[in-house]
Amino acid sequence: MNILIAPDSHKGGPSAELVAETIANAWQEVRPGDGIQCIPIADGGEGTAGILALATGGSTIPITAPGPLGDAIQTDWVLLGDGKTAVIELARTSGLALVPESLRNPAVTSTRGMGVAILAAIEHGATELILTVGGSCSNDGGAGLAAALGYQLTDDAAQPVPDGAIGILSASKLQVTPHPSLQRVRSVRVAVDVQNPLTGPNGAASVFGPQKGACPEDIAFLDRCMERWLELTGLESFPGAGAAGGTPVGIKLAFPHATFQPGIALVLDTGGFDAALTNADLVITSEGCFDDQTLMGKAISGIAARAESAGVPVIVIAGMVKTQCIPAAIRRVEASTVVPTDNVDERIANLRAATRRVSANIDER
Repeated sequence: MNILIAPDSHKGGPSAELVAETIANAWQEVRPGDGIQCIPIADGGEGTAGILALATGGSTIPITAPGPLGDAIQTDWVLLGDGKTAVIELARTSGLALVPESLRNPAVTSTRGMGVAILAAIEHGATELILTVGGSCSNDGGAGLAAALGYQLTDDAAQPVPDGAIGILSASKLQVTPHPSLQRVRSVRVAVDVQNPLTGPNGAASVFGPQKGACPEDIAFLDRCMERWLELTGLESFPGAGAAGGTPVGIKLAFPHATFQPGIALVLDTGGFDAALTNADLVITSEGCFDDQTLMGKAISGIAARAESAGVPVIVIAGMVKTQCIPAAIRRVEASTVVPTDNVDERIANLRAATRRVSANIDER
């Protein structure tokens, strides 16, 4: 059999690359005659740039950029193997993990660093952009990103307002002087996995604000900031505008022709998954916890849909399983453990054992 191994990372545990390596080695210990191809994947959030660099023979370009609180941080962006496509992760400049829990405040955190990274990529020579907007700590509507690209909010004295959502309420005008480098960009694709609007009960602040440190009073304030942001830009909310604290709005301002698509679809398209699928007899995928959210646009749901269209069965070897809802495209779901653990070595050992169980009882029909 030809086996295509395409796992996601296990949240808080092993990377997608390590999961793929573990499954491949354990599988071949039991079935050494099978052909193995590994394509680690991501769903468009944190880690996506690295996955695409690996899949395309790309490289990581280090830069210094403003962090979410304005201090300079060491970060990076990825140039894919085609030499013209840059992948910039919001999580690498404005990610929740970059701010200590005691300092989390989505009213003051900014996306300016992502704008700086975008400019760095363009000036390096990239003409195609892939922007991933998962894992943010901000709720500035992408105003910081836009400001770095030449769309600066100013007050009554024509002075730039402070970064973050809090500065938007003191703005009286949007100064539009796009950076000349933006003219070199031919296409912008944005990975967005939610369809939330910018404001309201299903908006950026209401749904995602609490995980960024917002209390109920903060949410109402942030909503007012985002309403004002729409007024200043002249834009309207759209499905997905509420992702990542409204970052897609700032992207749409700077790149009106940007296209938005689910993160897993973008990763599978860019990483060559469909071509690999044509030679596969079986797909094995994995994630840390297979639950009801898995089937709502996450990585495994995208893989299963494409495999089903190609007539290739799918097996999931997950860290844990917390649902009985198994779509027809998935032949089997195997849990490596029923007891959660933060120990990566234990999780890898459990994954190896689960893979051996599956491979020893595989039905080749």
